[in-house]
Amino acid sequence: MENRNLNCLLKAAASLSCAAMFVGASVAADISGVPTTIVATRGGQSVTLTDLDAFAQTIPVEKRAGFFDSPARIEKTIDGLLLAKQFAAEARVAGLDKQSDIQAQIQIATDQVLAKARRQQFEQDVKVPDLSALAQEEFLAHKEKYVQHGEFIVQHILINTANRSDGEAKTVANTIEQKAKADPSQFEALVEQYSDDRSKASNHGKVEDAGNTRLYDPAFAAAAAKLHKADEISPVVKTAFGYHVLKLIKREPDKTPTFAEVKDRILQSLSADYVDKAVQGHSDELRNEPLDVNNALADSLRTRYDVPAPAASSPAKN
Repeated sequence: MENRNLNCLLKAAASLSCAAMFVGASVAADISGVPTTIVATRGGQSVTLTDLDAFAQTIPVEKRAGFFDSPARIEKTIDGLLLAKQFAAEARVAGLDKQSDIQAQIQIATDQVLAKARRQQFEQDVKVPDLSALAQEEFLAHKEKYVQHGEFIVQHILINTANRSDGEAKTVANTIEQKAKADPSQFEALVEQYSDDRSKASNHGKVEDAGNTRLYDPAFAAAAAKLHKADEISPVVKTAFGYHVLKLIKREPDKTPTFAEVKDRILQSLSADYVDKAVQGHSDELRNEPLDVNNALADSLRTRYDVPAPAASSPAKN
């Protein structure tokens, strides 16, 4: 299929004559005998809407729309499916589909697809009970998990110790602290003049979610957490990066939501856990069915697949 033809397909909505060449132009039967529309043909092989639907199933639902929002990706996808069909047709002509090792690989691929489909069917069939009471218990026991943190922004000046001694850096930081406390409105100018933070060109020293110890050095976060009033200046604080002076820009109080506000989110999480446990339980049932292994053959796989023998240790190393 030439690119101009595929581009024509992608612009079908704008060109009815172009659309007639592809969508709705001809119909074929899929593998189950159900009629399906041919999207594109090349070298005697066709890609149908059924093929594309099957391909779409390999993309996570939340990413599917974004994937097909790109004409270039659609073109590449159709081209790839056609090329695979052309190679497969050549393989059948060459009799490769009759070879036992190829048939075994096809069976494995079939089993994997069926296993995934059965797992999805099992998940859909799980009857989730009313978990409202459990959701309320979860909320009452772990309210801290659902706290909505208010906006928390500080501005900071970093004096690093890479190009100066620790004492020199601390002296500079102490001078900056005094200047900042004398006139907090000049803090941004002090950032531009003194800060060694390379990101200051883009953020002017501003740090969001400043009290988050998962994002920032614990000493930095602790110093930020002690600031409560806008324009308040922190004492000099030392971190692994050097010495800092902080100014509070904005701090909104945290909010603990009501159960009603987070109920749906908790129920969604509990339901997902319930389904996961049901699937895991069924998987364990299948694993616990009687197992019969030819241990000799299993042990021989190392030799069969050329696993190197462990190197012998010298007496001295022993």
